[in-house]
Amino acid sequence: MLPALLLIAAAHGPLQFIEDDHPKALAAARAEHKPLFVDLWATWCHSCLSMQRFVLSDPGMKPVADAVVWSSVETEREPNKAVVEKYPVDAWPTFLIVDPDTEAVLGRFLGSGTVQDMRAFVQDGVRAYREKGKPADPAWAAQREGDAARARGDLKSTAEAYGRAVQLSRADDPQRPQRLNLYMSALLRARDDRTCVQTGLKEARNTPDSALGTDFQSYAFSCVQNLPKGDPDAVRMHDLAIARIREILAKPDAPLAADDRSDALATLSEMLDVKGRHPEAVAAMQERAQVLEKAASAAPDATLASTFDAHRADTYLYLKEPAKAEKLLAQREKEMASDYNPPARLARVLFEEKKLPEAEAAVDRALAKMDRGQRRVGILDLKAKILKAEGKSTTAVLREQLDVLRSLPKTQRKPAREAEIERQLGTASR
Repeated sequence: MLPALLLIAAAHGPLQFIEDDHPKALAAARAEHKPLFVDLWATWCHSCLSMQRFVLSDPGMKPVADAVVWSSVETEREPNKAVVEKYPVDAWPTFLIVDPDTEAVLGRFLGSGTVQDMRAFVQDGVRAYREKGKPADPAWAAQREGDAARARGDLKSTAEAYGRAVQLSRADDPQRPQRLNLYMSALLRARDDRTCVQTGLKEARNTPDSALGTDFQSYAFSCVQNLPKGDPDAVRMHDLAIARIREILAKPDAPLAADDRSDALATLSEMLDVKGRHPEAVAAMQERAQVLEKAASAAPDATLASTFDAHRADTYLYLKEPAKAEKLLAQREKEMASDYNPPARLARVLFEEKKLPEAEAAVDRALAKMDRGQRRVGILDLKAKILKAEGKSTTAVLREQLDVLRSLPKTQRKPAREAEIERQLGTASR
């Protein structure tokens, strides 16, 4: 619903994107005999916006501006359903390099990265496109197998192939850190938490002092939480992840954008809270608030400043300062009247403040502007909570939620959640 966001991001940068028209982008790439770069993103995703507004729009991307055809796909939009089904998204943003002739994935990059990371990703993708067939580099061949297995939905084979790609990568291979993250993400999805934690213990200090490094610790921590409490490997990994994130954050020259630093501080705070070290967790979130406020105040306009709204609202709520979040989001809704995100976030804040009529009005304003995508399910869930707190019926909201869930791309369907809503509707009808 908000193509203007990406236009604003790219207008002053070296890249020209084909937005939300995958067939057109494929045709252009075939005609120009170039691989296709695909940015799978969502308007609610702070890292997506940060990458678009501060990395992909950076002048440092100019050397690869003509190397590929650039395209973006907003994953929430109904017209993009077929693309999302074809190319599953494990994290937002997901960046792909696609062979336009076969539509096979030549490269896959999850989450945030630096300008240098993105340039290298594109350059490696171009080399893979020129090679055609099976890559000469066995690590690249294994990564391609993993990409293909993920597209098929075979999580076990995905993890096995990405694991081989890591093993076959040279220690100084610039793609090794991203392969590690692909491997950790695949292990997490395949619920192989033991291997995930053991890999974390082995590789945590081999990751770079960048968002790739902090993301690695986050994947490892997610696996830690799935192991039994007190598990020796999990305890060691938990402590190591805390130490490693602190090391990265302490380096003044670490290439972390404000959004990356904010993500790392939030992860650190969660890790500390789980450890029972709440005062340290609060200190991390206080630092996060300072990072975000500084970045927002430096932004030249409301659109760029809004990149940090989701993190700022979460931080203010954590620090028990909801009035700050309410003021921020009420103002942002006035400044960005066509964007559903400010009223959606405002509704959550108002709900936390127990301002229920105002929360219901805000959530309805958000829903009126939204597509029928995955995010709508979450906002409908928030509305159901608001209505329940007001003593009102939630039946209509649950029915819409179930209808939206059933209409999502196959890769985003949640059978267990659908069954739970069906149960709730059955209970409500009796």
